[in-house]
Amino acid sequence: MRLADGGEVEIGGRRPDDPELPADLVVALREWAEVAARPDIAREPDEQELVSRRGRQLAGRCAEALGRPVDFHDPITGRVEIVSGRLAARPAPVPDRRTAPRPEPVPWATGLPIAAFFGVLAATVVVVLSTAVDAAFGLLWIPANVLIGAGLAPSLWLLRRVPLWRWVALGVAVGVVVAWVCLLANLLGP
Repeated sequence: MRLADGGEVEIGGRRPDDPELPADLVVALREWAEVAARPDIAREPDEQELVSRRGRQLAGRCAEALGRPVDFHDPITGRVEIVSGRLAARPAPVPDRRTAPRPEPVPWATGLPIAAFFGVLAATVVVVLSTAVDAAFGLLWIPANVLIGAGLAPSLWLLRRVPLWRWVALGVAVGVVVAWVCLLANLLGP
């Protein structure tokens, strides 16, 4: 079984006495071929492993339907392996830690200045707006700050894993907390 030009799956070595493949298997082979043939799919190692594993499973189903082993040509790695029906349910291989890609280093030198800038900006905005609300409406600035913090929290939580925006989220979160501490200290102080 291999992925042919045009996104079709070829099962080589077909014999005249081979039974027809079940319709659901033919549909699954076509769907897998469409995904495996697309250049924008299978760029990440996890996606590549998923495409290879699904192809190996379908080769196992073909082997079960034909009653004999089938050659599986992996479109990702180019390796050829013989798959029998028993290997269709084989668990995925555990990746070797030595060959697994290492995560990129954290850019502390550029990230911390970004976080500091947005922290100072957020703290300044919160203190200035809270002082203005305090002058106009009294202690209404406390529930207003709680509502603003509750509104910001989900967005900041979602941004924590986006490479550049995680620094902005860190700065804003720290800035808001520092501003709240300063405002509460001012409220409780003399």
